[in-house]
Amino acid sequence: MSAPKQAAPCWRKRASRCPDIAAGGGTMRSIPILLSQALLALAPMLICPVDAAAAAAAAAPAEADTVLLEVRLGRHLLSEAVNAYQYPHGVFLPLGEMARLLTIAIKTEPGAGRAGGFLLNEQRTFNLDVPRAEAIVDGRRDTLDRSMVRVEADDIYVASTLLARWLPVDLAIDLSSLSVMVTPRATLPLQAGLDRQDRGKRAGAAGAFDPVDPNYPRVSTPYALGGVPFIDQTVAVDLLRTPARRQADASYTAYLTADLLGAQAALFASRSLRDSAGASLRLTMGRHDPDAGLLGPLHARSVQAGSVQVPGIDNISYSSATGNGAAISNRPLDQPTRFDRHSLQGDLPPGWDVELYYNNALVGFQQSRADGKYSFDDQPLAYGPNEFRLVFHGPLGQLRVERRSFLLEGSAVPAGSVFYDVSAHRNVAGHNRFAARLDWGVARFLSASAALTQSPVGDADHRYSHLGLHSYWQAFILSGEMARDGAGGTLAQLTLKTQLAGLALSARRARMDGFTSEAFPARLDPVRTRDELRVDGAVDAAWLLPLPLSLQVRRDTFASRLQATEVLARVGLYSGGTALSNSVRWQSLAGARAADGMLQLSRRVAGLGISGQLQYTIVPQHALSTLALTLDHKLYDGYLVNLGAVRSFDDGQYRVTGSLNKSLGSYGLGLSAFYSSRHEAGAGIQLFLALGREPRQGQWMADAQPIAYSGSASIRVFLDKNLNGVMDDGDEPIKGAGFTVNGGNHLARTGATGIAYLNRLPPNANVDLAVDPSTLEDPQWVARTKGVRVVPRPGKVTQLEFAINITGEVDGTAFLLAGGVKRGIGELQIELVDTDRRVAASVRSTSDGYYVLPYVLPGRYLLRISPEQLKRLKLEDTGMHLLTMTHDGDTLNGRDFVIVPAAE
Repeated sequence: MSAPKQAAPCWRKRASRCPDIAAGGGTMRSIPILLSQALLALAPMLICPVDAAAAAAAAAPAEADTVLLEVRLGRHLLSEAVNAYQYPHGVFLPLGEMARLLTIAIKTEPGAGRAGGFLLNEQRTFNLDVPRAEAIVDGRRDTLDRSMVRVEADDIYVASTLLARWLPVDLAIDLSSLSVMVTPRATLPLQAGLDRQDRGKRAGAAGAFDPVDPNYPRVSTPYALGGVPFIDQTVAVDLLRTPARRQADASYTAYLTADLLGAQAALFASRSLRDSAGASLRLTMGRHDPDAGLLGPLHARSVQAGSVQVPGIDNISYSSATGNGAAISNRPLDQPTRFDRHSLQGDLPPGWDVELYYNNALVGFQQSRADGKYSFDDQPLAYGPNEFRLVFHGPLGQLRVERRSFLLEGSAVPAGSVFYDVSAHRNVAGHNRFAARLDWGVARFLSASAALTQSPVGDADHRYSHLGLHSYWQAFILSGEMARDGAGGTLAQLTLKTQLAGLALSARRARMDGFTSEAFPARLDPVRTRDELRVDGAVDAAWLLPLPLSLQVRRDTFASRLQATEVLARVGLYSGGTALSNSVRWQSLAGARAADGMLQLSRRVAGLGISGQLQYTIVPQHALSTLALTLDHKLYDGYLVNLGAVRSFDDGQYRVTGSLNKSLGSYGLGLSAFYSSRHEAGAGIQLFLALGREPRQGQWMADAQPIAYSGSASIRVFLDKNLNGVMDDGDEPIKGAGFTVNGGNHLARTGATGIAYLNRLPPNANVDLAVDPSTLEDPQWVARTKGVRVVPRPGKVTQLEFAINITGEVDGTAFLLAGGVKRGIGELQIELVDTDRRVAASVRSTSDGYYVLPYVLPGRYLLRISPEQLKRLKLEDTGMHLLTMTHDGDTLNGRDFVIVPAAE
């Protein structure tokens, strides 16, 4: 029986913790020579203005790390990215933004350092005056500790512990996943709306809090024949000393993204001076469009050539992450890669590692490979919510989080729709792989699938055909699939998924007849049937938070009727910044039994992180295998101290490591060392530098965090005095303007030139950008375009312009004249119609007939009562108003209406 896949040890063998310096022949070489040779490759890319690097360093807050946190209320996602500041003594959250997300009536005035409003009801007042170091919360006056508050241009940032005392919520911050979990101590206005949303969904299906689509117009970013690339690059020098030899090595790794020949290009390159044969070079070119606008009638969403992946087919082939070929697909990017399974793959530079969490439980861990990729293939999906979180750890203490969320019962192919993908490549082993998949929405609750694939089995390539039928009925998902090997073997499989008592259940049975594949290789005693049962979910305990658990049982029956059974169980716990999980694996084959387990502990609060892992065996004997412990502590200015130890109980060996890393500012730098009980010692130095160019001002930007993988935008905001929408002579740049990204505030602000640079935008996805009106100097200033939708891409800066106009307002009174009596009339719909006969704005009159139309942009308008309303109420107006709003922002008073019954 083959050993099952299990999460690899969380002990990270990266430069900051455990320099994995390979042993080999050779004599000690001069370190200055090695370093100069490695830096020689960097020279063209390191030539940039010194003041630009200094400006990039100054952009980071002094003595604090800026982080983007996900905010959740129970099962609901309130925001994907809230700005926060991380200090060694705590995390500071934006008061105004958190109040807005939680629908608490508190408004902040960052310029004055004040905030005011009330908590839940108007009797529970709230006032904050930072200059006077005073806070009034629910009628109580408190002296404010100024070290707990930070006033910025966009908001007032408050230590999370203090904010939780002010607001009626508990805040649990998990820096390992960059998330904030909100637990209300009293019912929030927001919760009523979320409860209604839940009732509108299928029973037991958890959904995210989806913001209203603003329906902004899409602005395209044209592809160029070439461009200056964005680059993430690392230079490392390592020394190793053993009782037998001394050894030195230098290496260079680069990841570049840019437009090239009208496509999006990504290049990965790495080389080691000691192992030149292991050099790697990988190029991928293509285009991506989430709105399926590629290749005309094919409506493709992704077209790629070069190094592409070939997805796996259930029971037939495994996903192949790297190989030279081509791929095309029209599948939505927010759906699973195939029915009830999802593969997560991407770039992982040397020295990095990645953890995979599924529904808040750690399920996988991978270190960087020689090809610079990671791959979590064919992760099973359960009925209900499926939330994946990828946590990337850099060698210098960098942290990046990516999230994928699927609701399996909501991912059915819409009736009449067809999703397809075709991919082929030749992998590094010389095998040709091919996969063509198609899904068709037959009816509302029924879809069909088909696939043709070629993959290696041993030394021969096999071809397969695959058919499937999937039914979604009430709380059940039923799937039947058949596969045929070109050599004549067949496989049939039946799957049932449902949910019971909050737990996702999955049962599967497969039967093989002469069938061989990568999943079922040829053997003397082949597998005839495979039965699987899986339970996923969370168990509520009265005295604890929900405990995420997973139980999987698999039984293989062979042609000789011999049976092999495997049981995998996992339970986790998260509370107060501490995460604990335990996994156990039990196997049985022909009377032989084996069992082992792994206990993992992680606690990360503010700048202190502790993690540990204990591997042990249960059967045939009780014994400890390996113990690993690490301690991280954040210092000021982005410095990180790391200490670690690994002990192997089998042979009594141990290894201790230590490092000091700098991960903020214009570059990252790490110093590390280790010593083992085998009298091996080593030391290393690593330099990381990310470079990108802002095209509008021609400035180079240097960063200690990766930037080549994400999108960015350069936005100019100006006061459009001549109303032509273009910045020209006479128009003025606006300083201090802020922006919203997908509804959340962004830290970037425009400078004296009216230009702001927004980095780390989600790549190849729709992103809604708008000017935040609360950051504009004059309340009568309004952006002529409310917002735009763009698709950022790596290595390309999207350039946008926001014209700001001075607006005016119109007021008046609507009167009803009936029976000779004239009185104000309420609830009349007053409409402002522009020269294109579109309703530019509307408002309803109050009970006394008074109305105000604010924020009227310059132009010519017709002011009227809604014709449809007049017809419905059998009323007539006695006249309309022609208006001209100038660019100076006039106030047009007394635009009254007199309404009479139609009979009069």
